[in-house]
Parts: sequence; C-alpha cells; structure tokens
Amino acid sequence: MNKLLSLFMSASIFSACSEKVYTSTHNDLFFDNLKGQVEKVEEISFRIDSTGKTGAQDSCCINSFTYDKQGYRIKQVYIDIKGLEKNGQLYTQRFSNGMVKEIKFTENAKVLSTLSGTINNKGKYGNSQIHDSLGKLVSFFADVNVNEYGKIISMKSFKPDSTLQQTIVNKYDKQIWVGGFVKDSSGKEIFSTAVKLNEKKDPTEVRQTFRTNSKPITTITRYAYSLNDEHGNWIQCSEFDEKGKESKRVKRRIIYREK
Repeated sequence: MNKLLSLFMSASIFSACSEKVYTSTHNDLFFDNLKGQVEKVEEISFRIDSTGKTGAQDSCCINSFTYDKQGYRIKQVYIDIKGLEKNGQLYTQRFSNGMVKEIKFTENAKVLSTLSGTINNKGKYGNSQIHDSLGKLVSFFADVNVNEYGKIISMKSFKPDSTLQQTIVNKYDKQIWVGGFVKDSSGKEIFSTAVKLNEKKDPTEVRQTFRTNSKPITTITRYAYSLNDEHGNWIQCSEFDEKGKESKRVKRRIIYREK
C-alpha cells in the first residue's frame, strides 16, 4: 500500500551482529500494526481474471519487510517475479532509544545513497543528511517536528546550498500513518495522501492527489480484508478502484519467530 514518504516514517534498527537492546517501548511491529513475534512479511499482488478469481502474480513486485528480534525493521525491499531485488532500504543503525540513525537506499541490490540522522538533547530527531554512493551531499532535512510517539509530523528538505526544496507533513492516528502532503519551494502543495482506517487500524481507503501545472489528478483505492491469521494479522486483501472494480488481490505471507 502506497505511502507518502518512507524516510523516518518507521523507527529503524541497528543491524550489528550482536543483538542490541533499545530503551524505546514502541518498535516497528507496533507502528506497522503487526501482532506477534513477526520476523518477515511478504506482500504479493495477483491479477484478477475475468471470472473474478485470483489470476497470475504481478510481474513486479513482492514487497518484503524483515524485522529483528526486538521487532525493529532491518530491511524493506521490492523483489521482482524473477527473485531479483529492485529498490529498497537497509536500516543499518539506530540510536539507543530505537530511533533511526542510518538508512541505506538501494537499487538492484546496490547502495545509491545513505541517510544519516541525528537526535537533539531532548531525544528528538535533529537534522539529517543524504549522501550519494561517493559521499557527496545530496540534500539535508531540518526543522524536524515529531509527535508523542516520536514519529515525524513535519520537516523541510534543502539542497546542499541550503535552498529549500520541499516541506513534508505527515499525519497520524495515534501510531498509524494516515497521510500527509508535500509542498514545493514556493509553498504550493504538489502531492497529498489521505488514508481511512477500519477499527483494526488497517487502511480501507487511500486517496492520492498529484498537483502539477495542469488539473490535479486524484486516485482513490479502497481495500477489503477477507482473511486473517491466528494472530489477527490480515493475510488477504482486495484492492478496488474508485468505480468499485476489484483491481488486484494481495496475499501476505507472515513468518513468525520460533518460541
């Protein structure tokens, strides 16, 4: 399911060989609305055939999430039908309170850029920087504000010369992301997302609006959940377009850690 921004939207992990114990009471399983000792989640999309039954798997992509023993995300990657990694994120370091310290962004299993974060003397996010694979500064984030769960609710992106690029705002229903918007350097809103949740905090509708020089383009996708596992996590979901036609079926494979 589409998200406005992956930077800082969920706490990251410290992926050293030895296990790290964090002081935060909220891990990524909490923020991702997953119950149980989840180790890995794979979301696989299938086409719907003319009879309304599940058809062939989409050629791209399997969305795969991996978590450590403390429930913090270590990796998110898209995998094509041939099993090859496309773009992804490696969560490689975090601070002692569980907040993100470093994320490496990949494409075709190669690191393209690295985000390095900081925290201030109040234990909240400070400025952060993105460098390319050669170590050159690409952009940085400042004016970072967080909610009571430590999730970023607003920040600004700047070019290396400190020219404003974008203003990013995220909205939450408690710990669950429910949309936000992006404004360009002139203050014009160029993209927005609004998410409706059900009683289980799973999305039931995602409305996205792209604003360019022409007329705004809005897409609406609705979701219905038909299967859950013994932990209460959904394992099958149907996506519908704004006309009510089922466009795809998503099956979720959840691997739990052995007790």
